[in-house]
Amino acid sequence: MKEGAPGHGCGHNMFGAASLGAAVAIKELIAAGKIKGTVRFYGTPAEEDREGKVWMAKAGLFDDVDICFDWHPAAENKANIQSSQAVTHYMIEFKGKSAHAAADPWNGRSALDGAELFNVGINFLREHVKPSVRIHYVYKAAGNVPNVIPDTASVWLWIRDSKRTGVADVEKRMMDIAKGAGMMAGVQSKVTIISGLYEILVNETGAKAMQSNMDAIGPITYTKEEIDFGNNIMKEYGKEQLGIDGHIFPLEATRPDPDGGSTDVGDISWIVPEVGLTATTAPAKSPWHSWVVVACGGMSIGHKGLLFASKSLATTMCDMFENEQLRKDIRAEFEKRRGTERWKAILPDVMPPIE
Repeated sequence: MKEGAPGHGCGHNMFGAASLGAAVAIKELIAAGKIKGTVRFYGTPAEEDREGKVWMAKAGLFDDVDICFDWHPAAENKANIQSSQAVTHYMIEFKGKSAHAAADPWNGRSALDGAELFNVGINFLREHVKPSVRIHYVYKAAGNVPNVIPDTASVWLWIRDSKRTGVADVEKRMMDIAKGAGMMAGVQSKVTIISGLYEILVNETGAKAMQSNMDAIGPITYTKEEIDFGNNIMKEYGKEQLGIDGHIFPLEATRPDPDGGSTDVGDISWIVPEVGLTATTAPAKSPWHSWVVVACGGMSIGHKGLLFASKSLATTMCDMFENEQLRKDIRAEFEKRRGTERWKAILPDVMPPIE
């Protein structure tokens, strides 16, 4: 830990400790001869900016796994029964011809014009996509000085939907827009897929097993000092103060279109049955990716959620080791939901980036 460095506004700093606690508990039961089998603990680097689990999956690290477990910090204790959004990242590059913007602009072909026309087209496209679709972009290159017509420009674009098939539909339109923008600006256009993530393949059988153990463990309780801390930090942030919700939420119905957000857990869920949960590590209705989450994750509020997650994972893992029929039922649901589709990494054919 570096003094004064930023914390993690999504609670990922707690992932490893809770998961390792569960893995160690199972390891000790195996060593004591109380259960039989193998437990494997993976740390997964760069899970957001470089899709670490996808590179691990591409290397075959999950091919011989029977069931995989994960958890995520949240403001609620829930067995995971919701999917996530599929996403694909693209780099759209335009190549033109530089010239002096005042002396002889007619000799130039602006790559920036192509990039801007592309984004105009993307924003007009928003009217014609399904409500589940999300499109985000930033300019990565747009020229250096105003009096030189830019000969290169690029846009980093993300397309999300609740299903990869939905992403693919929008992708086709995006490709046409990129081509058309280049033609209008008189420049070359190129679209490169950077990476992508699958949506989570939900496993209701596994979620029910997790729910049963979470209910047995019981709610997280908090001291007055912890509740006051949570309320005060929410007040400072300008949000309603609702305390900290440590109760166990009942199992929900799976929504056809999940809330926003993507995860590399989705890719793993198409290779092996995935069972997970969220655990309370921040005040109720916390604004995620904020310093509210950072502050609470570094003290007892976050630590209690971490321990709850570890216990929930360990007890559910015990069920899997001891109950062969449960494992078969989880696998059967997995195979039915997956159907004939097989996972294929949405990654360039290069070595993993390790900078």
